Amino acid sequence: MFLPLTPIVKNLLIINGLIFLAQITFQNKFPIDELFAQHHFLSKDFKPHQLLTYMFMHDTRNFFHIGFNMLALYMFGSKLEMVWGPKRFLTFYLVCGIGAGLISGLATFVETYPLISDLNFLADHPTARNFTMLVKKYDSIRASFSPETLAMVNSRVNDPNLAKEIFNVAGQLKGDVTRGQMVGASGAIFGLLAATGYLFPNDVVNIYFILPLKMKWFVLIYAGLELWSAIQNNPQDPVAHIAHLGGGLVGFLIVYFSYRRGNRRKLF
Repeated sequence: MFLPLTPIVKNLLIINGLIFLAQITFQNKFPIDELFAQHHFLSKDFKPHQLLTYMFMHDTRNFFHIGFNMLALYMFGSKLEMVWGPKRFLTFYLVCGIGAGLISGLATFVETYPLISDLNFLADHPTARNFTMLVKKYDSIRASFSPETLAMVNSRVNDPNLAKEIFNVAGQLKGDVTRGQMVGASGAIFGLLAATGYLFPNDVVNIYFILPLKMKWFVLIYAGLELWSAIQNNPQDPVAHIAHLGGGLVGFLIVYFSYRRGNRRKLF
């Protein structure tokens, strides 16, 4: 049985699709990602509006990214909009997406702050000794410099140009640390999943259109997999698992506290 395409879900699908086409069309002519994707909070490219705009953008190299997000938006968003109405549903969707961006951004900030702090110290005190200590302290930086490079730096302690070179390297490394971008509606979608799992726990979702699973178990298993992936913190994994979990957490907290009195149509 197919759900009707509700007004806000339909418009969100259209907006995401149009922006995706704009990304593909203008990505080499206009800095769309630089302006609207979410950047590291300490990046020179970060702007507050990105906490909203990032959720309407997707990875143009991976059509499954937007495809699965839009399918989930239709599957879970339509029913929630029918229950809550357009205004409440849109508010919920946007709050979950912004909350996901904030939680992910804060997690990245906390994770990278020690390194950024050390890089700032190195920029203020650009000596061969401080440079060597920093490289030895962080595996991610050590991989970028060979032992021969470190030996060469230590052999130039009396070189008047060394401090300027180390200062520049510290700036480049800080730029590398804060260069990452985040795009995608997944955080907001996870908020929809959490709300659907809470309000309609016994609804059945067919995994890959074959395996039937109750919504409550689907959400818990999916959240568990995301948590496991986040804990692994694989540098080769481009997925923002913390954003997914953050959106789900925001969505769950909203519906949990909104429905504590048992009014199944109440929200906010």
